[in-house]
Amino acid sequence: MLKVQNVKKSFGTNEVLKGVSFEVDKGDVVAVLGASGSGKTTLLRCLEFFERADSGHMELGDLSVDLHVHSKKTARQIRQKTAFVFQNYNLFENKTALENISLGLTAGHGLSKKEAEKIAAAALERVGLSDRADYYPCELSGGQQQRIGIARAVAVNPDVIFFDEPTSALDPELVGEVLDTIKALAKEGTTMVIITHEMAFARDVSTKVIYMDGGVIVEQGPPDVIFTKPREERTRKFLARFIQDFDYVI
Repeated sequence: MLKVQNVKKSFGTNEVLKGVSFEVDKGDVVAVLGASGSGKTTLLRCLEFFERADSGHMELGDLSVDLHVHSKKTARQIRQKTAFVFQNYNLFENKTALENISLGLTAGHGLSKKEAEKIAAAALERVGLSDRADYYPCELSGGQQQRIGIARAVAVNPDVIFFDEPTSALDPELVGEVLDTIKALAKEGTTMVIITHEMAFARDVSTKVIYMDGGVIVEQGPPDVIFTKPREERTRKFLARFIQDFDYVI
C-alpha cells in the first residue's frame, strides 16, 4: 500500500535522514520509535511534503512520486490520500470544532458546506466529541483539541494517517483519552504510521515497530519481536530505558 525507498534529507551539514526505506500494508499500525533527533519527524514531514527530501521515492496505491523532484499536482494527489496529526493540534483558533474539520473537506476536497458538515459531525462522533461541535479551541482541553485533530484526519477518509507524537504536548492525565481514540481507529482497520514515546501503547497496538537512530532504521519487525527479542544492541539499549520487564537479558 505504502512503499518508501531510500529517503535522504540534510539541513546544511547535518545529515538527518541517511536512506530510510520501509513498507506499510493496508490496516497496519506502524509505531516509529527513537530518541529525539533520530529523524522520525523529518521522515514524516518529507512524506507529507512539508519538507523536500534530498532524494527518495514513495509509492502510495497507484501513485508514484520522486520525493525530491515532484510537481505540485503530484504532491496534492498524495495529500488527498493521506492525513497528518500534529503534535500541537494546529487548529484554527477562530473556528469551531466542526468548522476546523469541515474546512479541509471544502477547501481541500471540493465538497459542499452541507456535505462537509455532515461528514465532520460523523467524525466528531467517532472521537466522542459530538457535544463539542460548536466549541472553539480555547474552550477545549488539550486532549479534546488533539481528538479534534484526529477527527479532522479521519474525516477525509485517507489511505494512511501520519501521527507526529500525538501525545507529546499533553498533560499526563490527558494522554489516555487520545491513545484510546487511536486504539479505536486501529480496531477499525485504519492504516496509521505513528511516532510515539508511549512504549506500552506501541507494544499493544502496533502491527509493526520501526526503531530509528542517527537517521537510519536500525531495526523493524513485529512488536512481539522488537519488544522481547530485538536483534540490535542499539534497540536493546533504547528500549531498556523505558521498559524494565523484558523477556531477554541485556
